[in-house]
Amino acid sequence: MKARLLPSVITMAIATTSAATLADEASYQSFDAHVHGEVALSLAQDGERVFIELTAPGNDVVGFEHQPKNAADQQAVEDAYALLRDGGKRFQLAEAANCQLAETKVTSSFDDYDEHHGHDEHHGHDEHHDHNEHHGHDEHHNHDEHYGHDEHHGHDEHDQGNHNTLSVNYQFVCQTPQAFTELKTDWFSLFPNTEAIKIQAVTDDKVWVDTLIRTKSHIQW
Repeated sequence: MKARLLPSVITMAIATTSAATLADEASYQSFDAHVHGEVALSLAQDGERVFIELTAPGNDVVGFEHQPKNAADQQAVEDAYALLRDGGKRFQLAEAANCQLAETKVTSSFDDYDEHHGHDEHHGHDEHHDHNEHHGHDEHHNHDEHYGHDEHHGHDEHDQGNHNTLSVNYQFVCQTPQAFTELKTDWFSLFPNTEAIKIQAVTDDKVWVDTLIRTKSHIQW
């Protein structure tokens, strides 16, 4: 099972449980909403394998959501990628479960960053590339007159109404999976713009939800 399949694993597992299981968490129904200060985390256990997928607003992780405009912005996203890739430190599974990080994948909707660094998972890369080519077309001169300045490229598409995010998939393999009964994170110390990490989980014996906050970064179940 690939980490990319995690959302469907979560969805199917929850769909087979009683609706009352999550009744007390009715306000937490979707990971699609983009809320500054909130990170959405899905967790699924399948025997010895544990999958974690999280999605965070760009503002939470790098401090902005516009496309990288200069070297400092590029470096901020680069630093964020480095921190997110180190999943074994960002999320520590129960020590007794003896889990090792087996796979990590970081993606983002920071198009300029992903295009510059050549990430295959770059969202909308082809569309963005075509847009650049369009700058060379004769009919684009009318657009320049309308925009009034060259640096407006992509402004309407990316900076108005769109919210850039970063997403991570982690896959852990545990030698003693039955001991996987706790999770802790250093997320809040690294990304202080985050106020809460909302968790929706499916472990081998239960479905549950919880919320991590700065003063509660360690949970057991």
